[in-house]
Amino acid sequence: MSHYKSNLRDLEFNLFEVFRSDEALGKGPFHEMDLDTAKSFLEQTEAVATNELGESFVSADRNPPVYDPKTKTVTMPEEFKSAYQKLWDAEGWRLEIPEEIGGIGAPPSLKWAVAELVLGANPAIFMYLAGPGFAAILHELGNEAQKHAAQISVDRGWGATMVLTEPDAGSDVGAGTTKAFLQEDGSYHIEGVKRFITSA
Repeated sequence: MSHYKSNLRDLEFNLFEVFRSDEALGKGPFHEMDLDTAKSFLEQTEAVATNELGESFVSADRNPPVYDPKTKTVTMPEEFKSAYQKLWDAEGWRLEIPEEIGGIGAPPSLKWAVAELVLGANPAIFMYLAGPGFAAILHELGNEAQKHAAQISVDRGWGATMVLTEPDAGSDVGAGTTKAFLQEDGSYHIEGVKRFITSA
């Protein structure tokens, strides 16, 4: 039994009756999204959130990930991995990325409603879904090689992490001293220490 209880009727009331976001559907950047599809994304996400996601939150809290320094691997609880796969298969992450790399145009309010369901049930799993969002940024701002890497990332279901802070900087990102040096092959050599702070 999951700890998480949602209120799908309240979400739909606010989205489609109060804010009338359904009026933007079927047009412009949201031309592929209609009201039935929007409601389907909410229903599918709610079903996963109130079952597998909520249940895996409790399980992962009691059986946290384990890092093995010898193999440099992390073992995740089976329930967490299974719940993540269910969430991935529901494809709500497609709302976050451009159509060019496999996304579905959706108003931000619908994206936020889907995110609310996931965050309420299991915030840690939400962070593991950062891959498509990071790929969208890379696709938007990157060069051709980086755009290609973004597509590969989405196609393979890769995650992503933000490496922003440093051991001596904490939340003061301006105190960072790590430097990146561009290499001939287009990669960067990092000099210093960075910390993974999301989905590591």
